[in-house]
Amino acid sequence: MKKLFLSLMIMLASLATFAQAPSAYSLVVYNQTKCTQYFVVFGDEFCVCGSTYSSTIIAIPPSATFTYPNSVPLFGGTPKGIVGAKILDGTPGCTPNGGTVGQNVCGLPLSYGFMNISGNCTPCAQTKATWYPAVQSCQETAKLVFTP
Repeated sequence: MKKLFLSLMIMLASLATFAQAPSAYSLVVYNQTKCTQYFVVFGDEFCVCGSTYSSTIIAIPPSATFTYPNSVPLFGGTPKGIVGAKILDGTPGCTPNGGTVGQNVCGLPLSYGFMNISGNCTPCAQTKATWYPAVQSCQETAKLVFTP
């Protein structure tokens, strides 16, 4: 009986993992730091893990919030699925380093910690980028939050 119960629990856990959304329809970005943050959003067709489409480099000033009700402002054309973001450690002219965050069902990490580099190429602050994924549906909103 215990083995049957354990097998049932493992099966339900695996179904919950496969039920997660591989992309989001919209994105909200919060910068809760004192530094400007730079990132590139990427995605693919709805409900597909991929990076066929990507935005230009986006800069979000300190204490700002950006809302993208769909991917048109990011990718142009018709809306696509938003899968994740490439986080730059600082301004593109100062540092080529960065990490990626995004939909964990697509194998992407949910957070990335880094030393933010300011516009004059000096350290600004230790920063963490955290992705809060769309979970149950590809029509949901994902969140990208930068915190100190």
